[in-house]
Amino acid sequence: MYRLIIRANATNMAKNAYNWYEKQKEGLGDQFLDELERCYKKIKDSPVSYTNIKKDFRHILLKRFPYIVIYTIHKENVIVYSVFHTSQNPLKKFRKS
Repeated sequence: MYRLIIRANATNMAKNAYNWYEKQKEGLGDQFLDELERCYKKIKDSPVSYTNIKKDFRHILLKRFPYIVIYTIHKENVIVYSVFHTSQNPLKKFRKS
């Protein structure tokens, strides 16, 4: 079993998305977080199942929301670097900050 490590940058991106969706419609932010948690569980359970997009980076798409989760696998750890909105500059999604 892999251990999931979520970097601060990814957490901040998810919080910003949650806040934005909640402002659009009450409860929508919670739906976003539910979908994000579903993706986290999937990559924790089977991280190699998802697309390798650049070097050691992989991603999984959220359903219903225009976001992807960018992560790497390092030994028994899955490290989440970003919860990335797909309309942003694609070069930003590979930052390990």
